[in-house]
Amino acid sequence: MAQDGRIIIALSNIETAKKLKSLLMQEGYEIIALCASGNELIRLVMQHSPDLVLVGYKFKDMSLLDVYETLVDVTSFLAIVNEPYKSFIEEDTDIYCIGTKISNVLLTNAINLIFQSKKRIKKLRDQVEKLEHTLEDRKLIEKAKGQLMKTSGLTENEAFRYMQKISMDSGKRMKDIASLILSENE
Repeated sequence: MAQDGRIIIALSNIETAKKLKSLLMQEGYEIIALCASGNELIRLVMQHSPDLVLVGYKFKDMSLLDVYETLVDVTSFLAIVNEPYKSFIEEDTDIYCIGTKISNVLLTNAINLIFQSKKRIKKLRDQVEKLEHTLEDRKLIEKAKGQLMKTSGLTENEAFRYMQKISMDSGKRMKDIASLILSENE
């Protein structure tokens, strides 16, 4: 069963990282790299843009929070940490944490939840972007209507109908007609 998502495993204990790699590869995940230091992790993330970093709390050269500050906008994190660190990390970050006593099911479920959340967030961002474009188009059309009302003495409804007719006759979008009207009257 192939899974979506490319993962980097970053743990100070490389033997544990290798075991997790084997487990996750059996589950169908693509493991891009293993690493044991924060600086190496930062370099690998910048180079490969993984979907997720499976990470421990401490590296020999920096902590998870140091790495997180650098990579917060680049990838998602799943931290395997001891209980005392778990609440500390979750309080200050959006890193999802699981305890060090993990099962295959717990690990894969946590990863799947993160990937599902990423898909939902992407879908919502796309919707927001579409709405922002629609709002900008509406502003442009309103501005062109105002221009027509001022220069041609049309009512608001007449100005809209005029633009709509030109749009339909020419096969161009209303926002393009609005841009033309505004550029003609500059």
